[in-house]
Amino acid sequence: MKRKQLLDTALALFVTNGVQATSTASIAREAGVATGTLFHHFPSKQDLVDTLYLEAKQDLADALGTPPDTGPLKEQLKLLWDKALAWAMDHPNQLKLMLQLNHDPAYTISRHQDLMLTTMGFIGDRVEQAQQQGLLAPLPMPLVLSFFRQHFLSTAQLLIEQPELAQQPHYQQGAFHILWQGLQPTKPN
Repeated sequence: MKRKQLLDTALALFVTNGVQATSTASIAREAGVATGTLFHHFPSKQDLVDTLYLEAKQDLADALGTPPDTGPLKEQLKLLWDKALAWAMDHPNQLKLMLQLNHDPAYTISRHQDLMLTTMGFIGDRVEQAQQQGLLAPLPMPLVLSFFRQHFLSTAQLLIEQPELAQQPHYQQGAFHILWQGLQPTKPN
């Protein structure tokens, strides 16, 4: 119970004040527990941040569910895209934490990608299948995953900051179109 309370409080403070500007003492105080209790559950502030980030990634993966493995790959990826944006709209604080950590030096691109593949490896699988079928360019997976992550974060941020846009289907469809087109194989001249 206290662990969940600490996580909820930390997430709210991180989103409001920023991860760097939020002290463990302020988290404990706001949660109504002793600082020692916080350190009992999380040995360091970084452990607390890591737990929240992994939980956000896992929550997103759970919202995506097990994607269908039949049907056109473009439609499978579009379904995942739509579910991911719906999750972001329903979990703005978790998305805002992801946005903060996107530029945090403690989280290298390879660390972001490892977490993505650990929690949502099926995305990489679908991309590889699409590449093998010639639907997507045979680009290196780290480059593709970085493009996916950045495009998802920027689109979700736009829709959270301007929720009226989320009600307009052509924004989500347009964002997926940009993603898909950006990964298309180039045609020889």
